[in-house]
Amino acid sequence: MIASVIRRFYSVVPPGVPGALVVAIILYLTLAPQPLGDDTPELFEGADKVVHAIMFGAMAFTLSLDRLMGRGSVSRKAMIVITVLAIATGIVIECLQGAMDAGRSADVADGIADTIGALAGAWIFTRVRKILGKRRQ
Repeated sequence: MIASVIRRFYSVVPPGVPGALVVAIILYLTLAPQPLGDDTPELFEGADKVVHAIMFGAMAFTLSLDRLMGRGSVSRKAMIVITVLAIATGIVIECLQGAMDAGRSADVADGIADTIGALAGAWIFTRVRKILGKRRQ
């Protein structure tokens, strides 16, 4: 069922578009001064770390899925490159937050959460790839 939903989605939306959209959303949420406004609810301590992990997991997963649906396969090397790209993006964003004067600050813990999320997203993709019946080359 999930395989047919994914295939149907990519028959309408070209590969590359979902990944670009996820990256754009992450850049906005992490670099805009107050992307959610003043009414951001308090969740629980460390909730922002969970959000960071989810964002960068979504990035690694979506970029990998885009490649799979566009090329029909994702090599181990491509998976490593995509995962490292997601991790590097998180590190660069944290550096930019530290350098910007926009009310944001760099946080090593956010970078760690980004890394954990990217690794988890890549791992989840390997499970989904098996469901889709695509093989690694």
